[in-house]
Amino acid sequence: MTDAHNDRDSTSSPATDAELQGDAGTLIPWTVSNSDGSKSHIVHIDPEGMTWALGMKKPEAFGQLVGRLAAQPDQSAALIGEQKGGQHLSRNEIDRVTFAEDLKQLVITDKAGKTQKIAKGDDDEQKQVFEAVGQHLGGKASEEEADAWSIIQGPLVTLAIFAAIGGFFIYFTTISDPNYEATGRRSGMKQLMNWLGYTIGPTWASVIVGALVLLIISLTVVQLVKRPTRKVLEL
Repeated sequence: MTDAHNDRDSTSSPATDAELQGDAGTLIPWTVSNSDGSKSHIVHIDPEGMTWALGMKKPEAFGQLVGRLAAQPDQSAALIGEQKGGQHLSRNEIDRVTFAEDLKQLVITDKAGKTQKIAKGDDDEQKQVFEAVGQHLGGKASEEEADAWSIIQGPLVTLAIFAAIGGFFIYFTTISDPNYEATGRRSGMKQLMNWLGYTIGPTWASVIVGALVLLIISLTVVQLVKRPTRKVLEL
């Protein structure tokens, strides 16, 4: 962990490690980039409870927020809570916090049974959040086996996406024509794609897609049998 500095410029790059803010609690900001762009998340934990804002899409605004939090650590909960999508739960409102490291799942459950999943990061941010909850909010620690739905929900999403892509891939091989002559922009790329589609053919395309689907299902079954454990803090 690194100490937050009050003189941090508001436009500086957001920290990726948990920041211990003394009596003001622990601040954990992070950004994850993927094919859909980048999304930033921030969680604050102190003895009063937890506050978070997830899925922020404007890097500049996120950097400015982190800078303000560093300059006003005692106002962290209020500043995060006023962000779009910002949420706060007091200690008395939190029922349990669970963390399954193997599944990359961190879930906060309130007294009413409503759950909130905290997005995964690239540098164990979920683990940092869970440890900060234990540090500031305490709770009864235990372990339990992950339920089947927690294990299969990730692979199901992957299968759904892959099924759409795989279906298009098979369809593309069926319409590829050995006599096709590409024209216009990127004609070379079009010609290459058509040649690949015709060379592979729908039969081998189906075999490839089926093998990858079977691999995903097999890995899911292995996890179901293995049953990853998750850590629990009951407040």
